[in-house]
Amino acid sequence: MRRVITPLVFAAMTCLAGCHVHHAALLPSPLTASPKAIDSLWNAALDLYAHQKWEKAGVAFDRAELELPLGDHRTLLGRLYLGDIYMHSNDELEAVREYRRLSDDYPSDSLSAVALLHAGDAYFKLWRRPELDPTYGYNAQATYTELLNRYPGTPAAADATKRVADLNNWFAEKQYKNGVMYLKWKAYDSAVLYFKDIAATWPQAKVVPDAVLGLIQAYTKLGYLEDVRDMCDYLRKQYPSTPQLATRCKAAPAAATTPAPAKPKGP
Repeated sequence: MRRVITPLVFAAMTCLAGCHVHHAALLPSPLTASPKAIDSLWNAALDLYAHQKWEKAGVAFDRAELELPLGDHRTLLGRLYLGDIYMHSNDELEAVREYRRLSDDYPSDSLSAVALLHAGDAYFKLWRRPELDPTYGYNAQATYTELLNRYPGTPAAADATKRVADLNNWFAEKQYKNGVMYLKWKAYDSAVLYFKDIAATWPQAKVVPDAVLGLIQAYTKLGYLEDVRDMCDYLRKQYPSTPQLATRCKAAPAAATTPAPAKPKGP
């Protein structure tokens, strides 16, 4: 059956076709900012960052990134700046996301090591005090370790090594406070476990001499006099300037040294 187009249908089709052509003519063509305009956006973001206007600077860096051409190294710098802005704004988890975007998307760039260092710093900052839950401390440790494995010998790796030492001091301090708590509760066996773990796990931690003093106190309460003498000898040898050493070890004289055998006299 032949389809008949009525004048009314023909008029409607003509109108739709005309409207489509008119609408297409009104659509804007894709715009690309000129290099000069991009430079202006970037410099404005840097200026806001320098003046610590964090919220406005974050918006400005986001705007600049939309205009930066592919391959422009400022895209990476912008993400690093955005992470720093979140850090200054006390939004550490968002900062980690920006730093990870940089390190994961551009692993061969030198800024990737810096981004990992800052991500570790953000986690470390989230661990507010040693006595609190150390989960973020473990996250920081894992991030620093990743940096050391992926980018050994870099300045960022050298800084990460120092941060790991600081973390170890916090881990040891948390363990020490647990040991002190058990001492107060007179749970001496448990206190011994915590104090011994410090010297074994974090031997370079600043709190090691205090942990040994805690061991001496616990061993004294338990009547383990030989262990008390051993710990006092250890302190005298390794940490002779430890406060309370003379007081805690007053009843534990230093181990006698065996004199060297006398040389036989000649005939």
